[in-house]
Amino acid sequence: MKIDIKDISSTKKKIQIEINAEDFNMFFDKAFKSLSKELEIPGFRKGMVSEAIAKEKISENSVLGYAAELIINEKWNEYLKQTDLEIVSQPVIEVIKIAKSNPFIFSAEVEVLKDIDLPDYKAISKTIKKEEAIINEKDINDAFLWLQQSRAMLKDKQGAVELNDFVEITINNNGKEQKDAFVIGKGHEVKDLENSLIGMNIGETKDIDPGFNITLDMVKKLELPEINDDLAKNLGINSLEELKNNIEQGLKQEKELVLKQKQRAEALEKIASKVKIDIPQSLIEREKQGLINNLQNRIKNELNISFEEYLSQTRKTMDQIEKEFEKIGQDRVRNFLIIRQITKKEGIIAKPEEIEARAQEILNTYPEEKKKEIDLNTIKLYIEDEIKNEKVFELLGF
Repeated sequence: MKIDIKDISSTKKKIQIEINAEDFNMFFDKAFKSLSKELEIPGFRKGMVSEAIAKEKISENSVLGYAAELIINEKWNEYLKQTDLEIVSQPVIEVIKIAKSNPFIFSAEVEVLKDIDLPDYKAISKTIKKEEAIINEKDINDAFLWLQQSRAMLKDKQGAVELNDFVEITINNNGKEQKDAFVIGKGHEVKDLENSLIGMNIGETKDIDPGFNITLDMVKKLELPEINDDLAKNLGINSLEELKNNIEQGLKQEKELVLKQKQRAEALEKIASKVKIDIPQSLIEREKQGLINNLQNRIKNELNISFEEYLSQTRKTMDQIEKEFEKIGQDRVRNFLIIRQITKKEGIIAKPEEIEARAQEILNTYPEEKKKEIDLNTIKLYIEDEIKNEKVFELLGF
């Protein structure tokens, strides 16, 4: 097997593979025998057609095509096992030469990862400002308000809609009606919808855009529980003071995590600004499509509307969403490549016992009957990457 590799771009290569005539004839014979077994001719049992009759019924082009398919599958997989290239895309195959008793030549165009010449990432990371997670009274009061609202009672209300009221509405979008219910002031998917509802009365209809209007079906006032020891005890906590301490501790942990993620993102952004990274387009497309799929699933399962209705309500086009997600996807892949390069350079690994321990932690969160359905190998691959990433950021001081 002769191999010739040509650079198409910094991330694309064309790999040409040549098989000698003798080997190709072996595949030709194999293809002929396989096609012969599938022949169905009156008077013969399937697979029992004589070679002479099979040659009359099966065209040489059919045999050549099937032989090419067999040899490409085998030789390409053989090449993947021996190459040092990190191929990240499906090959685009082109048959260059095919004829019986002749060398067989095909090419595969692929995208590959290349090493990045990173700047001094440790020094860059030291320039990132470390912030302390500080929780103030407003944070605690906001958390108490959320607790109150999550346990609020709905009370009938007369009069117009106000901030923090619970409403049920009918949205009419060019003749298509759908119901929705939410609390005013919590941030609705449809821009300015909440502001449009404030001041409306039950049964009133208001035009938002041509062909798009809303009708107020119901309004209720949220009756909030008092913030006292009873509220704490209903949550399984001894006293209001203990509840406040728990909230403060939880908020601090959340803020610490947010700050850590922010610092990590800033570090990667600074590292990326000092190096040229060639990103395979297939990785960006894969990430973009994953983001789109996740959005579509959330819209279907959480909002219970079609994707087309979502686009109409948010006044966005598919082209706008794709452009937004392409940028996000590009940044994600870029960060992945930086972390990957640091992992390689520093020789960072995830030890088998670390992976196993983390996998068991995850498994323990599932009931016994569900554990059998879990693909443990997939989980372990994910955990391995996660542990490596954590070790990279620990190295950088985050």
